[in-house]
Amino acid sequence: MSSLDADRIRAAAGCAALLVRTVDEIVSTNEALMQAPFGPAPASPVLLATLNQTAGRGRRGRVWVCEAGRSLAFSMAFERGVGADPPPPALSIVVGVAAAVALAPWAPDLRLKWPNDLQRGGRKLGGILVETRRSLPLPGAPPHSIERIVVGIGINLAAPRDARIGQPACGLFDGAIALDDPATVIGCIAGEVARSFERFLAEGAGEFVAAWQRFDALQGESVVVLEGERVVASGQALGIDAQGALRVLGAGGVQIVRHGEATLRRDEEREAARSVPR
Repeated sequence: MSSLDADRIRAAAGCAALLVRTVDEIVSTNEALMQAPFGPAPASPVLLATLNQTAGRGRRGRVWVCEAGRSLAFSMAFERGVGADPPPPALSIVVGVAAAVALAPWAPDLRLKWPNDLQRGGRKLGGILVETRRSLPLPGAPPHSIERIVVGIGINLAAPRDARIGQPACGLFDGAIALDDPATVIGCIAGEVARSFERFLAEGAGEFVAAWQRFDALQGESVVVLEGERVVASGQALGIDAQGALRVLGAGGVQIVRHGEATLRRDEEREAARSVPR
């Protein structure tokens, strides 16, 4: 049993094909779906949700802190038959836009910070992690495999108290008299992600790249792009390209920073970080 109501999630999602599972506590929702065995054919979409994730993961191996009662975490797995082509680009852009659209009734001030952060007022509200895995080639003529795309989303319901967060953060219901049912929040996001994923595979990323501009937290800002401690780009953020890569106008012209290769901070944040004793 779980304190999250799977029926409420399913009803809010409005996606009949979505299999919903809930648990009170789990190590990592992404890890559980990623490591599940493949079947003989692509499976229907699956959602796994929890209110307490003990070892969640963010980008580049970072820890996602999930505070029991103050945050939620869920993952969705989508499968499809593929050939040798690589996974489609801009997946986290699609998911970010879908989450922003779904959360607008609660957080109309929500913005997206490339590549995968949900923000309010420059503070982190949530994060997105997209991972892929492929089965061994299936028996038959063409060497087709099953590709599994797992989308993990973590949302702060209230401002985090855990010092491991390491950056300014906020909650979805900060200042509210009462918190809405987390199952409804999960369902609304999940339904929008599922529908967006279908449109993305059928029509491409165009509408999501265009929609990103409405939510872009960094458009026109002076930024640095980091890979670890190494600066790989600096200048003015010009938004994203058709593949979801960040465009930065620097001294040498426009530089393209590929999705997943870097982290990003505003110049003033980097200077503040340098001034902190280590």
